[in-house]
Amino acid sequence: MSTIRIVMGLYMLVVLYIGYLAMKQTESSEDFFIAGKKLGLYALAMASFSAAISGWVFVGGPGLYYNIGQGSLWMTFPTSVSFLMAWIILGKRMRLLTDAKGCMTVSDTIYERYNSKVVSGISAAALLVGLVLYLANQITSFAFILSPIFNIKHEWAVIIGMLIVLVYSAAGGMLAGVYTDVFQGTIMIIASILIFFASLNVGGGTVNMTTTIANTMADGTGANFVGPWGLASPITAMSWFFLLSIGIVGQPHIVHKFFMVRDTNKLKWGPTFAAIGGMVAGLLWFGVGLVVKYLSLSGQLSAESMELLANSADNTIVVFLNNYTPKIIAGLVYAGIASAIMSTADSFINIASAAIVRDLPFAFGKELDSKEELVYGRIAVVILSIIAVILALTLGSQGIALLGAFGWGTFAAALAPAVGIGFNWKRGTKEGALWSIIVGLVLNVGLEVAKTLQLPFYVNNIASKGIYNGTLSLAVSIIVYIGVSYMTKEQQLDREMEALLDA
Repeated sequence: MSTIRIVMGLYMLVVLYIGYLAMKQTESSEDFFIAGKKLGLYALAMASFSAAISGWVFVGGPGLYYNIGQGSLWMTFPTSVSFLMAWIILGKRMRLLTDAKGCMTVSDTIYERYNSKVVSGISAAALLVGLVLYLANQITSFAFILSPIFNIKHEWAVIIGMLIVLVYSAAGGMLAGVYTDVFQGTIMIIASILIFFASLNVGGGTVNMTTTIANTMADGTGANFVGPWGLASPITAMSWFFLLSIGIVGQPHIVHKFFMVRDTNKLKWGPTFAAIGGMVAGLLWFGVGLVVKYLSLSGQLSAESMELLANSADNTIVVFLNNYTPKIIAGLVYAGIASAIMSTADSFINIASAAIVRDLPFAFGKELDSKEELVYGRIAVVILSIIAVILALTLGSQGIALLGAFGWGTFAAALAPAVGIGFNWKRGTKEGALWSIIVGLVLNVGLEVAKTLQLPFYVNNIASKGIYNGTLSLAVSIIVYIGVSYMTKEQQLDREMEALLDA
């Protein structure tokens, strides 16, 4: 473990140094919130890839596979199409908005599209709900990495992890996150490939592992575990695919990256790099989850490892790295995961602070200047960090992958119609956007609360059907957006917006 600690410590020093360099370049709110519009193609692709996956893939993914098997991979398959969809539907339009209208947040773009401070303010509120949930997910992931390595309690790991992210985010803003994304994204792509082949070597190949699992699991569930749907139902697996592919156009941490690109002419190449990164990361999800399940069923895990898995399946990655991976590689993977979480958490926390100091004040007729936004943005980061810690300690038991999907579902249901459809369909109205955001947000959060409380109407009428909450909420939100838009008066768009929607 000492080797892992040394490698991780050195790696983290590099990441913090990157944050320091970013801090020296952060002089305005444009630098803090949209990286000064300085991103090249590779940096944009790595930033998008890292923001989309991070802790919920590298930590939660193997744990979810350990629990339900092949069906969990339907959360990884969307990477083959989702990045392409986001780039084509939104990429160029979002970047042009920053020049034409000075947009720096998703709520800015919603205001410019619908010319309504009410819609913009409601979208900022929805952003805050989803961002804080997602931030709690990232901090929980961070704690699962820190706790076993440094032998500290999970609760303390949550607090320490948040403090690290807090310093990193408050200092460097979005520049820090982006610069780190390029570094750690490259490392994680390489590490995912190495870990995947290591898992095949330890388990004796996929045929040996799947055959053993199929023949060993109790109650005859082994064949299902390694089948195409795993222990999930087909409707659940497909609803994950629908949500995670289509819902990408409502993810502010993805959309936000398009504001930062330097040259729009190179946007067409971005989805290739980002999608390849996402698909390669899926190899780690699959390989580690499969081999640890095989090792546990074949009696090859130690009592300590079995205890870790009994405490939480999210320890799957920890069990494999600690016991079956060369220590230097394990240290690099741990450090890569930690920095991926840091950079993604940085994106979330800075977008959330922008909602607080820029979007919500604007909705109420108050605008801060650039220096005030920078100062108050850093204060907001501290407040959001405290809230995230409380949520991480409260919600972490739900499982990192599913908690991440909850955050994704909240964004998708609330924002995908207003943003993804709205910037490609001139007939969309502000009333349609307003009600789709409200319905999507309230419905998804309400369903998740009903699920947690196991309310009878939810258990009998929704859970029994197998449809994922976020998918149902997104579908309803899309119907509301289109239906209300057709029932309300068509808006007259200004010439710049007309030209932008035709771009």
